[in-house]
Amino acid sequence: MEKKNMVSQATEKVLFERDGKVGIVRLNRPRIMNCLDPDTLGQLRGHFEFARSEKRIRVLLVCGNGRAFSAGADLKYAKDKDAEALRAFNQVGLVDAFHYIQKFPKPTIAVVDGYALGGGLELALSCDFRFASKEHAIFGFPEIDLGILPTWGGMYLPLEIIGTARTLEIVLTGARIDADTAYKMGLVHKVFPHEDLFKEALSFAKILARKGSFLLQLGKHIIKNSIMADDEERLRLSTLASDLIRAGEQGEARLNALLDEEKS
Repeated sequence: MEKKNMVSQATEKVLFERDGKVGIVRLNRPRIMNCLDPDTLGQLRGHFEFARSEKRIRVLLVCGNGRAFSAGADLKYAKDKDAEALRAFNQVGLVDAFHYIQKFPKPTIAVVDGYALGGGLELALSCDFRFASKEHAIFGFPEIDLGILPTWGGMYLPLEIIGTARTLEIVLTGARIDADTAYKMGLVHKVFPHEDLFKEALSFAKILARKGSFLLQLGKHIIKNSIMADDEERLRLSTLASDLIRAGEQGEARLNALLDEEKS
């Protein structure tokens, strides 16, 4: 695998490598279960920006080193911060990092082998697909028991995936959910034994990566924008897809312009 980082991996909070046409982003704070502070979120965003601009990369995997995908926001960092600093922290998490990932034009896969709690679950939900370890994956929003709520997307991202009642349940109870339960409710797409998880996720990513980059991004754009659209808008989007495909290189240029507009 080709690694992007030029400095010692021990000093990097987020690592990046490439396996063919698949980019791999690894949260790298295993001692504190890959908790997210502003620096980690900034590095995460930076690797996504690199993957967006790197034409060799067609699909992105997101995973965590150690026994957690991510246990969420770094509460030790946030403990003594005033209201303005916490507001800035939320801006970095919700807008600068997670919203950027939600709008990322290439397919994304969260590989959850361990805890995905709070902001960690919000990160997983920001990806297009979620693969989980049968033995180790644990999901949940514990915020309510800390006197707060999940504000990096946790109160709207699950709505499209598991519906209103289930979203209310996981947010308002703070319950922890194992992989099988998460699969049954639709929160994750695939569950594999721990020893097979990364291999299966990478295999799926490589299946996607064999498809044309233009069609991958166009398909994702049309499907994502059709979710909340009315029938007329869905017809318009389908017609747009057909027009862009027929237009060849000009269609690719038009799609890139649309994606740049979404990013801004």
